[in-house]
Amino acid sequence: MPRIDLFYYGDVSPGQSPVSLYRDIEEQVVLGDQLGYNGVWITEHHLTMRGEVPDPLLFLARLSGVTGRIRLGTSIVCAPFYHPVRLAESALLLDAVSGGRLDLGVGSGVGSDEFFAVWGIDKATASARSAEVHEILRQAIDERVVDFEGEHYSFHGVEISPPAGRPARDLIWTAAGRNAIDLAARHGYRLMIPRPLPLAERLRFSREYRAAVAGGEVLHLRSGLVAETRDAARRAALEFLRTYAKIYLGLDWQGGPDSADFDDIAEQLSFAIGTAPEVAEKVRAWTDQFDGTEQTAIQFQGPGVSQLQALTAIELFAAELPELQADAVHTAVPYVDPGIPERALGSGPAVPASASGAGEARR
Repeated sequence: MPRIDLFYYGDVSPGQSPVSLYRDIEEQVVLGDQLGYNGVWITEHHLTMRGEVPDPLLFLARLSGVTGRIRLGTSIVCAPFYHPVRLAESALLLDAVSGGRLDLGVGSGVGSDEFFAVWGIDKATASARSAEVHEILRQAIDERVVDFEGEHYSFHGVEISPPAGRPARDLIWTAAGRNAIDLAARHGYRLMIPRPLPLAERLRFSREYRAAVAGGEVLHLRSGLVAETRDAARRAALEFLRTYAKIYLGLDWQGGPDSADFDDIAEQLSFAIGTAPEVAEKVRAWTDQFDGTEQTAIQFQGPGVSQLQALTAIELFAAELPELQADAVHTAVPYVDPGIPERALGSGPAVPASASGAGEARR
């Protein structure tokens, strides 16, 4: 059975402020940390897009300070929107201060041409930029020096600090997308499969990844809600399900908790709704469907779900964690403080003098 995580897309409910959302998520994650959930994943969104967390690493830094054990994941950082060296530094700082709890999900991001233009980026280059950022991150983590010449980025002899305390293949998860299987096969990265993908696409990515990466690991992002009774869970999840049916399926669905198509829509959206044992059984079925899954993250917080309902779901489902996670393999490599080389005072950064101007991202 898989390790079980919490997942946050960052949706606010009608009338809810982002500040209130951040406080609610923090309370839920602190509870999850106490109850034995393996990790938490936070999604990145910007400007007026759905989702109210523009900087998941910053938010996870906050969460690292109020938790002691739970792993801290980005689902994802949108690679093209970052200076690659700055992203490496921020990620390594968070991994260091959290004691090696970071899981860095990396992908290309989504949005319109106009949205990408805000960041000075041609949307058509996003996938290629993301692939280059993956390689720059690998060098920064595994080699401590970035020496990279690509179509979009150029760095020469840039020494990274703080140095990594774990290898890149333990830190980085690559999001299912155009370059995912190639990147994962080349570097041994783990694979993150997002919730909205149709089942056929999920199965294809999982199958191709398993064939390409021996001993690799897969994370599925899911949604759900748990309550004391099946009927209470379905009522509480109704607005959540309706909102996502409109966004992801293009359906203006107004059915109720007892409607004939409730379960079909939930299945299409990768939702598990019911009592804790019922949702646990759904997790088992998902795991079998994909011939084993190392990690499953469930989004209990969503539009129309109150804080009390989300906290109740997290607490009720925690009763299923000991059995679900009993045979889960925990493969995270312990963090080891690598130290840094001694440098003469005033010597400046360890960048070759001949590399004048190197390290700047190309536009």
